[in-house]
Amino acid sequence: MKKILTLLVASVLLFFTACSDSKDAKEVKETKSGPKTFLLKDINSGAQYNLKKTDDGFVVVGHEHKVVMFDMYATYCAPCQKEAQHLTELQVKYADKFLIIALNTFEEVTNQYVNDEFRFKYGGYYFITNSKQNEEIISLILKDIGYKRTIQIPFKVVLKDGKYQTLTDIYKADPDNKYYIGEIETKTIEKDLKEIFKK
Repeated sequence: MKKILTLLVASVLLFFTACSDSKDAKEVKETKSGPKTFLLKDINSGAQYNLKKTDDGFVVVGHEHKVVMFDMYATYCAPCQKEAQHLTELQVKYADKFLIIALNTFEEVTNQYVNDEFRFKYGGYYFITNSKQNEEIISLILKDIGYKRTIQIPFKVVLKDGKYQTLTDIYKADPDNKYYIGEIETKTIEKDLKEIFKK
């Protein structure tokens, strides 16, 4: 009974900490077999990464030594806006061993719009891709981690050596939690990253 009550409270809290507009929620869809490698382009800088699908997750070709965080977000999402500058600070602080790849989702906007209304306005100075292939990458991530519920943003996963890492579950419901959903304190993310770097 106590566990059910805890899960109920966690669900209510989750609703209020994640972007909860109906357009933010998506059912996980099965993805068609597609390319095993995705060419990712930053919305502004011209930087490019080759993202390779592995059996266990993804690796960024040429950056296999780095811990990779995928951040699924949208420009209008208030928690996403609030954390953008903090994510930039983490990216700068751990640049030699950490890479953020932000996947814009739940909206169809131009790269210029993302620059003006998110990067410049809220300080999201890390790698951001705004591509139709983001949906396929997100579907593969959700399938990899066995996430079968409705996804809300922000939603993050972290990989090391191409494998999904266990992350703090702020609701303390899953000791093998593989994602962050909703608003997560920067100190929690940094604490987890430090543990992952040590592995």
